[in-house]
Amino acid sequence: MILLPFIGAKANDGVFYAQGNHLIPITETDISVKKEILTINRVGDHLEVTVYYEFFNPAKPKDLLVGFEASAPYPYEEDYMQLFPEQPHMRNFKVVVNGEPLKYQVAHVSSGYYDIDKDDWVVPDYFANGKMQSWTRQQCEDSLKARDYFDYPFNFVYHFNAHFREGLNIVQHTYDYDLSMSVGEEYNFPYVLTAANRWANHQIDDFTLNIDMGEMESFIIEPSFFESIDEWNINGIGRKNYHTYYDVDYPMFHLQKGGLTFHKVNFHPEGELNISKPDLAMILSWSENHDAATVLEGAKHQYANWYHYLQFNIAKFSKDDQRILKNIPFAYRGYVFKTEALQRFFESTDWYVPDPNYEADMTKMTPEEREWIQHWSK
Repeated sequence: MILLPFIGAKANDGVFYAQGNHLIPITETDISVKKEILTINRVGDHLEVTVYYEFFNPAKPKDLLVGFEASAPYPYEEDYMQLFPEQPHMRNFKVVVNGEPLKYQVAHVSSGYYDIDKDDWVVPDYFANGKMQSWTRQQCEDSLKARDYFDYPFNFVYHFNAHFREGLNIVQHTYDYDLSMSVGEEYNFPYVLTAANRWANHQIDDFTLNIDMGEMESFIIEPSFFESIDEWNINGIGRKNYHTYYDVDYPMFHLQKGGLTFHKVNFHPEGELNISKPDLAMILSWSENHDAATVLEGAKHQYANWYHYLQFNIAKFSKDDQRILKNIPFAYRGYVFKTEALQRFFESTDWYVPDPNYEADMTKMTPEEREWIQHWSK
C-alpha cells in the first residue's frame, strides 16, 4: 500500500497549486539515499526547486521505476484540463541520471480516501501487474465534477525508468511551480520530506536544505521535522525568533538578504516541510478603525508588504506614529536613525538589523515604497 501525505490549508478559503516531493521508488528496491541537497529559491510568485541526490546501489546495475507524486490543485479551474496530462501549476520538470537527461511520463491515479480506522489518508496501489494504473482523461474529468471544494480528485505521478549502475549514482532533479495561498497568508509552500523514507535505508544519510525566499522576507517554517530554531543557519543578513500564529509558537525567520540552511546526518524525517508567510498587512487592514497601537504592534513582527494598503487614515495616527510608518522602507534596509525615538522603535522589532554603511536613497526604492513614503509625508 502506498501512502500519500494529505496536506490541507490552514484557512477554509485559499488556492492550493502544487506541492514538492522527494523522488520515490515505485517498485521495491535495495538502493539507498546517501546524500541530498534540496535548494528552494523564490522567484516572484513561483519557486524554483533543485535537488541533488547521491544514490547507492549495492548490487549489479539495474533499471528502476522512479516516481514523483503531485496532488491536483484546488479549487477547480475552467482551463484545468487544457494543460492535461501535466500538473497545470508545475513546469520545467527535468531529471538527469548520471549525466543523462531522462524522458518521463505522467500517470493520473486515484487520490484515495481517508481511513477512519487507521486515521490516515490511504492511496490504493497505482502500480500493479507490472504497469501504472492510470486513469483515462474521462475519469479525471468525472472526478473533477464530482469532488467537493477541498477534495484532491486525483494525483499526478511523474514517472521514469532510471538506470542505476553499481555503486554511486548522481541524480539531479529540477522543476518550477506556483506558490499556493490562503486567507491570512501571502503564500504557503508544502514539500513532502517523509517520502525519502521509502528508500532502502529509510533515511537520508546526509541531508542539506537551502531556502531563499527573497530579500526583506519574513516567513514561518513549521517545526515538524526539526526540534529547535537553532538548527537553522542564516546565510546573509537576518534574524530568527518565535512568533505566535494560530495560537502556536512557530519559528519565524526574517531575511533582509540571503537565505537559510538546515543540515542533518542520518535524517529520518517524521514531518513535512511547510513554509508560509502571514499576510500581516492585510490582517491589520481589516480593522475598521485602523487602531494606531495595533498597526504599530503588527509592524514589529515581520517584514510585511504594507505598500498595497494605503487606505490607512493618516488622521488617526499621531505625528510620531506617522514618522515611524513612513520610515519602514528605510528600516527594512538597516538604516541607522539619528532620531532616538525612531531608532528605539525599530530596535524593538523582530526583524531590524542595523547597517551603518547603508545610506538612504529614494531612487533605489520600488515605486510602491516611494508611494508609501509619500503617503505618510502628506
